[in-house]
Amino acid sequence: MNKPQKNTVVAPSVSCLIITPDMALSWLEKVNTNNRPVIDAYVHRLARDMKEGRWILTHEGIAFGPDGTLLDGQHRLWAIVEAETPIRMHVWFNVPPEALMAIDTGKARSLADILHLGGGFGRVTLKDLAVLRTMLGGMSGPVVLTPSEAADALARHGRAIAFAVGALPNVRYVSSAPTRAVLARAYYTVSRDRLAEFGKMVASGIVPDSRCTSVILLRQYLQSNIGVSRVERRERYAKTQRALSAFLFGEPITRLYAVTEEQFSLPEEAKEGTGTNRR
Repeated sequence: MNKPQKNTVVAPSVSCLIITPDMALSWLEKVNTNNRPVIDAYVHRLARDMKEGRWILTHEGIAFGPDGTLLDGQHRLWAIVEAETPIRMHVWFNVPPEALMAIDTGKARSLADILHLGGGFGRVTLKDLAVLRTMLGGMSGPVVLTPSEAADALARHGRAIAFAVGALPNVRYVSSAPTRAVLARAYYTVSRDRLAEFGKMVASGIVPDSRCTSVILLRQYLQSNIGVSRVERRERYAKTQRALSAFLFGEPITRLYAVTEEQFSLPEEAKEGTGTNRR
């Protein structure tokens, strides 16, 4: 009588491979048969890092099941195709399908967590990142950043962000990312004493004379317009720029309107000739 054969289990294995765009596309077309819908915005963010040489090799990568089906990594593969750039990545084989029960189920790290743990920036708050994203976007509104892009931007502008957050203390509806982002931009071209003075007056509502009416108008506007839509945030940003410009020039305005052009350039924008850099 023949003895029953034991089931042969092939343990998962991993190789570190250079995945070319052609390889990535072939895997996506042939073995990506049972995956979730692709999130295009996420693919675009990954592709930007790959194109700009910011992609970092980690333990995460691509995973195939025992039958060759792609289990994990379709967004990374689509990003390689979009970036048209070969990327070194860990590729796992013979991963049991039940492993999907544990893949991507942990608590996702926020961008602030990632920068704190891996960027060497110390404590980074969501408030800091909101100011950074709004400052970089300027008149167009907050930008979306990958962790690598945020780390590069924070390395360039960390002092400006810290100054803006400190110069405009927490006051409900007044101390928001759009108002602080204007201070962070102006940090590079305006007297910091004047910016600190402006921030203190906006926070307190106390002004020394009629030449500072723009501060009062701004504070009244901020406290009565608390919407969170993208359009409303852009309007707060543009009106804060107008109020700061009027304050710096001692212009006693009677109406606060939104500027239509950037008033304060970042160093990288000044090289391109954008912004007004009003003092």
